[in-house]
Amino acid sequence: MKQSRNMSSPDTSTNGERIGRELIDSQSFSKRAIESPPVAPSKSHPSALDIRLSGRVQGVGMRPAITNLARQLHLFGHVSNTSEGVCVHLEGPQESLTQFEQRLPTSFPRAADVTSIHSLAGVVIGCQAFEIFPSVNRSDDLSGPLQTAVPVDLVACQDCLDEVAAPLNRRHNYPFTSCTNCGPRYSIIDEMPYDRDRTSMQKFRLCANCEREFTTSSDRRFHAQSNACPACGPRVWCDAADGSQVAEHQTAIDVAASAIRSGKILALRGLGGYQLLVDATSQSAVTRLRDRKLRVAKPFPVMVASLADARWLGKLDGAEEQLLGSPEGPIVVVDARPPSHDTQWWLAESVTSQLGTIGLMLPTTPLHHLLLQTVGRPLVCTSGNIEGEPLAYDSFDARHELQGIADLWLEHDRPIRRPLDDSVLRVMQGRPVGLRLARGFAPRPLTIDTNRSIVAVGGHQKGNIALSNGKQSILGPHLGNYDSIAMRERFLQQLDDLCLLSGCEPSLFAGDLHPAYFTTRWLAESGRPMIAVQHHHAHIVANMVEQGWVDREVLGVAWDGTGDGGDGTIWGGEFLLATTRGFQRVGHLRPFRLPGGETAIRQPWRTAVSLVQSALGDRSAAQLSFVSGRAESLLPLLHRPALSPITTSAGRLFEGLATLVMRPDELERRHPPQTSSRVLSPEGIEVGRYEGEVAMRFECLCDRSATGQYDMPLERGNRLQLDWRPMVQGVLEDRARHVPREVIAMRVHRGLAEGIVKLCGQFPAYPVALGGGLFQNRVLVELVAERFASTGQTLGLPGLIPPNDGGLAVGQLAIAAAQLRSQE
Repeated sequence: MKQSRNMSSPDTSTNGERIGRELIDSQSFSKRAIESPPVAPSKSHPSALDIRLSGRVQGVGMRPAITNLARQLHLFGHVSNTSEGVCVHLEGPQESLTQFEQRLPTSFPRAADVTSIHSLAGVVIGCQAFEIFPSVNRSDDLSGPLQTAVPVDLVACQDCLDEVAAPLNRRHNYPFTSCTNCGPRYSIIDEMPYDRDRTSMQKFRLCANCEREFTTSSDRRFHAQSNACPACGPRVWCDAADGSQVAEHQTAIDVAASAIRSGKILALRGLGGYQLLVDATSQSAVTRLRDRKLRVAKPFPVMVASLADARWLGKLDGAEEQLLGSPEGPIVVVDARPPSHDTQWWLAESVTSQLGTIGLMLPTTPLHHLLLQTVGRPLVCTSGNIEGEPLAYDSFDARHELQGIADLWLEHDRPIRRPLDDSVLRVMQGRPVGLRLARGFAPRPLTIDTNRSIVAVGGHQKGNIALSNGKQSILGPHLGNYDSIAMRERFLQQLDDLCLLSGCEPSLFAGDLHPAYFTTRWLAESGRPMIAVQHHHAHIVANMVEQGWVDREVLGVAWDGTGDGGDGTIWGGEFLLATTRGFQRVGHLRPFRLPGGETAIRQPWRTAVSLVQSALGDRSAAQLSFVSGRAESLLPLLHRPALSPITTSAGRLFEGLATLVMRPDELERRHPPQTSSRVLSPEGIEVGRYEGEVAMRFECLCDRSATGQYDMPLERGNRLQLDWRPMVQGVLEDRARHVPREVIAMRVHRGLAEGIVKLCGQFPAYPVALGGGLFQNRVLVELVAERFASTGQTLGLPGLIPPNDGGLAVGQLAIAAAQLRSQE
């Protein structure tokens, strides 16, 4: 009798909440020792059972767990990885088979994510033991699409780190120690199903000791595909800038640590590519890294040795600590802790560019652990690339791409098959929110059902790829912005790679409506069949996928920088009644002009002038004073529509308001403060030096205990509009009264949140889905959540699918799938 069970169906929470809870609660899996040997099944009543497990079931210790359970119950048969998932054949007494089925769901490894168990009666073939069979290649069993999830890279578990630290252990100080519960996965895979001979570990033949661990069912490394030791595994060495080897093994780590302590820049070959490391407490070292990497002001992430060390640098709550220590090991953005007399370390001021937040991470591999312990202080750990270029991961190419940046190279000989950056997450309203999904989180399975092969190419910034091969849908790892030729080549490389790995032969592509995006132009010029998806519709549908709302109609709040509205204007502060099949624009922010067009995106002081001119007239706008330019010089532009396009962008509004709040007044210009300030410099206020800088500084400025807000009246017409003009007037009046900037900033945030709730209240029957880059702002998101809690209207908060442009491909994929279903 065939039966199919969905393992997650009893959970009534949203998909985002469930995933977030599983992530926070995840722990390493430890196999139980086998105390009794297997015995033959009953000859008088032999039965057989075949089971297929789907989901993330490979590379997580599933086959060892199933083998141990089968042997405990004295069952015979075999288990193997296939393109469909994990397949099990069992033989034995019917009561034992029934017991196996009952106990199986509680025997899964913690890293597994089983979406279904498919069982049916099997044929007795006379198995005499229970074994792990070699994986079946797609080319062997079927040439079609991959049906199981690709395993993701996991950080070193505590059991492995304990071995590395134990002087008498044979893996003492071995930087590539791993087991069934941890280590590289996606970054080393050649092809699925996941097995050692289909990874870059195939070149390292197991020694006798490792082979014994690999074949012993009671061992923690039973069928650990990345298993290795100093006798048989990858090795580490250190090269000088000229390429000459200067040390190897533990000495190489000592030499690298000494170089870091002396202020040098180290290029370290990590799990998914090269990283650049310097002493985070050395201002000169961090400044040198900025100069060489061409990263003018964007904050650097900081790697620390332990959670205890992280607490010295960040104000961590319980959810943030658990996320930092999770098997996925992301960078976690937290509130920075100001230095005090009892602070263990003083970070260089240039690390965070004087923001109020800091990105913290723990070591990802034993190599990182050993290096940090030897250095004895926090390290800047940033991507190995020139700013705006792709991550370097091939050792030969990296020498050219990072030439002139690194003073020393810490190398290893385990080939990296796929480049993979670090993931970046932030906890909002107690749940993890993806800002950048890569190592540990991608490729990420998506709940988008379609029997067609579709590829969604995302937007232009924070690019990544989502695809369906007709059997499963996934979101690929973060790539970056497609401004450079090298980044566009990396996009094409990852597209081919993901399609090959998953067995996807796309018959349709989905991209953004904006004709100037590289991905849109590439699709148009290549002649591929394409569906053009409106930018903000994709944002909202991405959140619908996160919430499990793909079959519902929602009120979407899409607040971001800019997106092509398809009507000749630039959208960005939108309220859409949306399904996966289409949308109706029912509201937006009051439109305003961007003087100079795209120049205003890089120079938000221009937007500030436009806002004041619209709210209070030319005279008030002309009286504004900026370091970056003369406000009155922009007034003629504002009266020339061809030079000042119309927008409803929440991102541009937010930056314009921020500039009005944070700009120095006349007293501060004449008498600059003696102490450094994170808000008074015109750099990063009037002219953004990197994407999102002004918005990040404005959020960090907020005094969360401050009361009050600025009103945003609701205007009715063809569509509802939120009028921001009273907010602009209130900001200027409070500045004139010398109300602290921190209070004004909080009142702006609270006014924006109240405006969202006010307009959404006009559609009380619809759940509300938040999408767009402005919902990376924790203060805004939590204010919105606080207000919705009192209204009773359902709110879909951001989750692991990034609310920024990193989630666009997810929305595009779901919309394309829905359109195909409608056509069929």
